Amino acid sequence: MIEIATKFKPDAKSFETARQAGFRRAEIWTDAEILLDHHAVGNLAKQYSLDYAIHFPNRIEQPPEVVAAAAALYRELDAKALVMHQPHQDRYAQALSEACPGIKLAVENHRLTREQFDAWATNNTGLTLDVEHLWWLTLPGEPLSRVLAEIRSFLDRFAHKLYHVHLPGYWPGTGEHRPMYCSRDLVRGTWDLLEEVGFTGLIVSEVNVEFQNVQDMTMDVLLFERWKLDRQGR
Repeated sequence: MIEIATKFKPDAKSFETARQAGFRRAEIWTDAEILLDHHAVGNLAKQYSLDYAIHFPNRIEQPPEVVAAAAALYRELDAKALVMHQPHQDRYAQALSEACPGIKLAVENHRLTREQFDAWATNNTGLTLDVEHLWWLTLPGEPLSRVLAEIRSFLDRFAHKLYHVHLPGYWPGTGEHRPMYCSRDLVRGTWDLLEEVGFTGLIVSEVNVEFQNVQDMTMDVLLFERWKLDRQGR
């Protein structure tokens, strides 16, 4: 079955919090400083039995040694995907692919119109579907049923390109990057659709730092365990 993941800056406390909450997958947030110390990050990460993805730094300007370090950390952790935004894909994809042949570059949707969303999915070879961005920025104000129908349509056409998913608990009118349990119907409906297409990448509860604690993260894990029991009982 599908599995969920958390996301954090790679320090010892964050790894331990994820473990205590019951997560077995994680997306690692990075910046240039973190990547230039990638050997230490890799050594710390390998102390935990987690599957990993890595998020490329958000700043657009990155020196060659940071790009090389991102590829090196990807290799060291046998990462499932390297998540990045479109400008970074356009600028650094060739260098990353040369440094790590076969790397899975997963480009995230952001501020896209409906037409731009289709172009993003069509033109990139690897994708990160950010469900919060889809509802908040591409389908603002639309009902949940329309959002789930759009995800289904996207998966029907592009599941073969989908390497990674961001799935915070978004609901219109609330803040962004909230835990999955804050939007149970959206999250459970998305899990159903991803399970049906056999998705194997990370489905990330991408939350703000104030929610990166054992209590909130455990609530997400418990929601997922309940979903799995319900799914198995169908």
